[in-house]
Amino acid sequence: MQTTLRVVSGAIVATVPAGQPFVVGRARSADFVMPDSRVSRRHLLIEPVGAGWAVRDISSNGTWLDGQRVQSVDVNGEIRFRLGTPTGPEVVVQPEVLAGGDDAPPGFEDPHFEMPTMLRNATGFEPGPQLPRQAPRRPDDTGGPDLEREHERQTAYPLRPGTMSIGRSRDNDIVVGDLLASRRHAELYVGHSGTGAGDVEIADLESANGTFVNGKRIVREPVPQGAVIAVGHHVFQLVGNELVEYIDSGDVSFEADGLNVWAGQKQLMHDMTFRLRGSALLAVVGPSGAGKSTLLNALTGFRPADKGEVRYAGRNMYSEYDELRRRIGYVPQEDLLHTTLTVRRALEFGAELRFPPDTTKEERGVRIDEVLAELKLTQHADKKVADLSGGQRKRTSVALELLTKPTLLYLDEPTSGLDPGMDKEVMESLRKLANDGRTVVVVTHSVAQLELCNYLLVLAPGGYVAYFGPPRDALSFFGKKDYPDVFLMLEATPGAESAARFRQSRYYVPASVTAPSARPAREDLPSIRQQSVLSQLITLSRRTLAVVASDKSYLRLIVVFPFLLGLIPRAIPGGFAAPTPPDQFTPNSDAGTILLVMVLCACFMGMANSVREIVKERAIYRRERAIGLSRTAYIGSKILVLTLITTLQAIPFTLIGLAGRQPADGVVLGNSLLECLIAVIVVSLSSAMLGLVISALVDNADKTMPLLVLLTMAQLVFSGGILPVHGKPGLEQISLIAPARWGFAGLSSVGDLNTISLAGKPSPQDATKLLNNKVVVDPFFEHTSSAYLTDIAAGVGLGVICVIATAFLIRRMDPKTAKRKPA
Repeated sequence: MQTTLRVVSGAIVATVPAGQPFVVGRARSADFVMPDSRVSRRHLLIEPVGAGWAVRDISSNGTWLDGQRVQSVDVNGEIRFRLGTPTGPEVVVQPEVLAGGDDAPPGFEDPHFEMPTMLRNATGFEPGPQLPRQAPRRPDDTGGPDLEREHERQTAYPLRPGTMSIGRSRDNDIVVGDLLASRRHAELYVGHSGTGAGDVEIADLESANGTFVNGKRIVREPVPQGAVIAVGHHVFQLVGNELVEYIDSGDVSFEADGLNVWAGQKQLMHDMTFRLRGSALLAVVGPSGAGKSTLLNALTGFRPADKGEVRYAGRNMYSEYDELRRRIGYVPQEDLLHTTLTVRRALEFGAELRFPPDTTKEERGVRIDEVLAELKLTQHADKKVADLSGGQRKRTSVALELLTKPTLLYLDEPTSGLDPGMDKEVMESLRKLANDGRTVVVVTHSVAQLELCNYLLVLAPGGYVAYFGPPRDALSFFGKKDYPDVFLMLEATPGAESAARFRQSRYYVPASVTAPSARPAREDLPSIRQQSVLSQLITLSRRTLAVVASDKSYLRLIVVFPFLLGLIPRAIPGGFAAPTPPDQFTPNSDAGTILLVMVLCACFMGMANSVREIVKERAIYRRERAIGLSRTAYIGSKILVLTLITTLQAIPFTLIGLAGRQPADGVVLGNSLLECLIAVIVVSLSSAMLGLVISALVDNADKTMPLLVLLTMAQLVFSGGILPVHGKPGLEQISLIAPARWGFAGLSSVGDLNTISLAGKPSPQDATKLLNNKVVVDPFFEHTSSAYLTDIAAGVGLGVICVIATAFLIRRMDPKTAKRKPA
């Protein structure tokens, strides 16, 4: 004989299986669902204690017994609890005796529903079953998807003939309280087609994040019965003459079904299959080369699998990725933060880029405060990110992703480089995030805190599943005492053999028979852009300036830099006047030397400003690009800020280097010092754009410095100041793409270098002498307006070419979303 419990609320009755924990709550994944707003998502935990049972309150709203709030009650007879408030909904717990244990509902025998006893005792959290066991409650047999099964029903809006508005503003007919929704997001047109009052169409009102019907972005579309409309995290289903609203709370199932990935002829992943219930924390571990990064790319949709499906709430993530990608948060191993900014400032810029432009600063501020409180970062909000501990910094990266309330959160090596204490801190934070209604997948090398996870996925080399199940059973499954021995065993065993062993175990869940074998390449996704290019440009420019201003040591350096560089040409004696008497032919070498040093310093100054600008933000760019960052806005912000800084540097540099000894006559503006300043600014900016090319070309900031030195030396050769390049085959052509060539030519044109370097205008006899000495006059050095303007235009054009090259190179950093067929 076994003692079990009955749980009763109104007309709903359920039996708690003998010896099994049981959760009562509002969440769809709870074992006993009570759809009342006063009930927490997980409210009561009924668990076996010795020979009896205990009911524990695990809610935030509280549980009452006879008017008194209680935390834990032993079951000795019938007990009537009130949930949420002393007058809240009643749930009755009644003991009963069964003759056997066969009355347990299906699903409890699945080992994937188990959880480590240590975690149950420590946190009071117990997962519900992998899939809901109660029959889905359909509002109507419409033939559409069953939203009741996976989402929380909020309310139903009766449709009336005419136009009904949907949006975040409170004056809409249907108000969507979600910052991902625009104030005026969409409109419903009821009975407008003329075929009947029940005909419904929906039109997107140029919203920031788009409107979707059955997973497809629409402009204006008829809405058939049973169709699902998505606005932000809210979904609506047309049922009869009502629009039934559901909210995606994140407490939904998640499945990887038969995922396979190829790279050419090599298969990187083999039949990856697992299923998670809602609010689960999954750890992915395995030796190097096991395919952890490949799996993460397939699950996030950054590089979809070539075969198989990823399902979120029963929906195909690949085919509906344009809508579902808003549910995804991704934290790479590298920090997604500018470390010189404060935590709050970094989140403010992140919120500006992620939310629609019609959100106010106050709305964004409220959401930032919520995220800070959730991750216990409020007290650190005004600290610089660089001053945080490793664990706090990682939580700040997570906070950036949580701004948009993602329900799928992926993390790549979040504990890398952290000490054991911070490792535990980060993993406990992820445990809490999962408890609060998210599916969290963490790829990690650390095995110290795996007991905090609901599930453990162990990969074998070659992308095979070696184990998937409760963490507490993993070591016994492999027959090892610790995970290092497990990894050594996996590395010594063919991946196919490890996978075959797992398939023979009780933990194996076969792939669905409906999983597709292969699909054609997916079309490019439409851009998701929360703001216009101009709006993003302004935000990114402000952020870049804030980063510069917040780094005091760097700010002091770029301020002092031009003054120090200006002293270098000043140390060279002489000026631009031709030597006297004019009939002597001793060249004025001082003028050419001064101009050459000016140009080289300007080139170095411009490249030094930009050579690290892109490479240091690779992780930030990739993530923001995935959520709608405009490439044009990103590059444009770099150009604007670099133009401002470099121009401000060029002014004191030029004045210190040339003031008082500038050429006597101008060629275009009548002011030689101003014309020299323009030439210095142009060569500095074109060099800064060349620095951006370097920054986009390399994948590591350490590689930029050798290239900076190399290009500076190359500028020296191709400038035409140290040796003539005009008329030199090969050298002359290559010099055309060197900023120093046009900067030196522009200064030489203002200074009339062709004349003063030859000590005046020579006579015919002297010209023959100069020819015999192979003195070559450069046409770009001519003291004419056409030569000067050609030099300036060429410098500007070279800068434009560098910008185009940067845009081309930076495309390689974009997230890869195109599907490929297996070879």
